[in-house]
Amino acid sequence: MTKSKLKISIAILLAVLAVVSAVVGFVNLPKRTSEIGEDIISDLRIQTIINATTGDGLIETYIGLAKEEARVKAKEAKLKMAEQRKVIAEAEEATRAKYEGVDTDNSSINPDDLAEPVKAYAEKLKAYLDEEASARQEYYDAHYDEAEAKAQAEREAKIAEGKDVPETMKVVVDMSGFVATEKMNALRAVSDEAYAQMGDAFKKSYPLIDDQALEAFEESIEKIVYVAGDDFSDLYDRYNAAGSMNAVDDKTAAFMVRYADDFIYIAIALVIVVLTILFSEFLIAKFGIPRVIIGLFFILLCFVSLFYDLPLDTYFSNTLVRMGMNSIMVLAMVPGIQCGISLNLGLPIGLVAGLFGGLATIQLGIPGFWGFLFAILVGGVIAAIAGWMYGHLLNRLKGEEMGVTTYVGFSIVSLMCIVWLVLPFNSLKLRWPLGSGMRNTIGLDKTNFEHVLDDFLAFEIGGFTVPTGLLLFMAALCFLVWLFGRSKTGIAMQAVGNNPRFAEATGISVNKMRIIGTVFSTVLGAIGILVYSQSYGFMQLYTAPRQMGFIAASAILIGGASTSRCKVSHVLIGTFLFQGVLTLGMPVANVIVPGSTFSETLRILISNGIILYALTKSGGATRG
Repeated sequence: MTKSKLKISIAILLAVLAVVSAVVGFVNLPKRTSEIGEDIISDLRIQTIINATTGDGLIETYIGLAKEEARVKAKEAKLKMAEQRKVIAEAEEATRAKYEGVDTDNSSINPDDLAEPVKAYAEKLKAYLDEEASARQEYYDAHYDEAEAKAQAEREAKIAEGKDVPETMKVVVDMSGFVATEKMNALRAVSDEAYAQMGDAFKKSYPLIDDQALEAFEESIEKIVYVAGDDFSDLYDRYNAAGSMNAVDDKTAAFMVRYADDFIYIAIALVIVVLTILFSEFLIAKFGIPRVIIGLFFILLCFVSLFYDLPLDTYFSNTLVRMGMNSIMVLAMVPGIQCGISLNLGLPIGLVAGLFGGLATIQLGIPGFWGFLFAILVGGVIAAIAGWMYGHLLNRLKGEEMGVTTYVGFSIVSLMCIVWLVLPFNSLKLRWPLGSGMRNTIGLDKTNFEHVLDDFLAFEIGGFTVPTGLLLFMAALCFLVWLFGRSKTGIAMQAVGNNPRFAEATGISVNKMRIIGTVFSTVLGAIGILVYSQSYGFMQLYTAPRQMGFIAASAILIGGASTSRCKVSHVLIGTFLFQGVLTLGMPVANVIVPGSTFSETLRILISNGIILYALTKSGGATRG
């Protein structure tokens, strides 16, 4: 069999499996909300209640109740400790003797006799707990702004005093003032009545249980029956974990209903695999092996998240935020590649300049968006000057750009570790409370430029938060870079990057274009670190900027760029994929391998591996 026929055969087999899986999923998914699904949950629920409230455990409950009653009476009688222990021991001994030899077997219980009372109690309890959850959420929302303002004031006071603050501000709403509503009380009364009726039916089926035991079991039974927010999957999993599956007659059918959505996910995943197999040559030729692998891995993480019922909408929201906060630093790679200096691993020069601008804003106490603009202005000017000198250095070392940029990037970070210690800033937010030098991490707050872009016009769709301001700023800078690339200077700069000898023969100043690209890249780096910091809520000094150039380079290469050619689209695609893999990798890894460092290992492998791959493809040719 030829390679092509084998590929088609495998694709057909997987396509058949996809169809079967999709049919199973779509047939069984509606059963969750039908009578079939209700019967499955009812059988499991009743069996779980029986398992939890009968057998030898019931006798131990009676013994515990007797001991507690004896303890209370002994305290009321003001007996000495030794006498109290004696009374409690006698109560335990008497209770054990009372039930010695009593048959605790629950096999005589007919679940059908409990079906209607348990169902009625479940409905009434659900109505009460949902109303309670809604009322508590309303109370929480009504008092959140007050709690947030209090937490922010406490945080700002600590920063002003020079104290360390946590990286994330914890907002705690005091719920002690919450009072049950009239509707809650009415629903609670109805729920209690339904519980009493269920208890009566239980006592008829299992005479060994009495009102005292039912009262003791009420909290446990309530948690078994329903927890606010439960759906079919939650209930099924909880009852299955309690060992109640023997109550279901057709376990296979129940399994199909429970995992119906997962069968659909598997079907979609198989379709993607089929398309990948059939069009593998085209995909590899178009995107390259690493990008295909990383793209498929990201898709795999999405399906695994769905399979484990992880909040994928929240992770996508986090990915969108991380994409916005990292994209400008990735965008800074574009002018560098286009002008011919290859991957600008000397990006920390621009990052340090941006940090200077941010520190100046905090020192002068300029708040909000104006503070952010001032930081960009100061950082941009410093970055332009530093980029101009950096560009001249690269012009003198044509053909060795990758090594030079890496060396310069590491060197500037090491140099700044000394500079941060001697800067004359005197704000308590910036300096250590004891000794001298800048803090490792500078906390941002509302008195400067924390979240000025993230919060601007932000809105939520379900659990998905859209940071409108951050995305608009990202789009504006991407458009600016795209527009510059179509200007006369931009076209000349790209000509230098593509073929410096030909560009020089046409009268274009190669050195000048390389300096323009280097300055532009450095300034974008300064803006990028400020965008990152306002979103993160902190500015990180000392060694923190050292690896950011490699991360930015990895992201743009993942997006489809090379060491000699790139577009703005590569920035957007690469940043989304890179940050998406990191965002989804950690929770998925924690579910599969609890306590692992898989996400960080994955970041190192991807960021360094993709750069290594790109360098092998660049061929090592010089540009001199």
